Amino acid sequence: MKKYFNFNGVAKRQEYWAVHIIAVLTMTIGFIILSSIAGFSSLVALAFFIATLWAILATTARRLRDAGLSTWWILALFVPYVAFVAQIVFGCVGSKKAE
Repeated sequence: MKKYFNFNGVAKRQEYWAVHIIAVLTMTIGFIILSSIAGFSSLVALAFFIATLWAILATTARRLRDAGLSTWWILALFVPYVAFVAQIVFGCVGSKKAE
């Protein structure tokens, strides 16, 4: 679990997609469960969101490094509509060593 929050190294396509799918499921199910609990704190939701976002950013940075792309491409994840396409492209690009 440590490497999901680590920006060093590389991430293969399988790991990249696994983290993104788990993040979407975790955020969806987590927010449904947390919002149904009485006394739900927005601070808990913020901590939950930050932890999930950190894992996604770390895995994406490692995936970009594996694909031989600049890690500055991670900024594309913060542009509406472009982020969706960028995530798919980052996940489909082959590894630099495989080429």
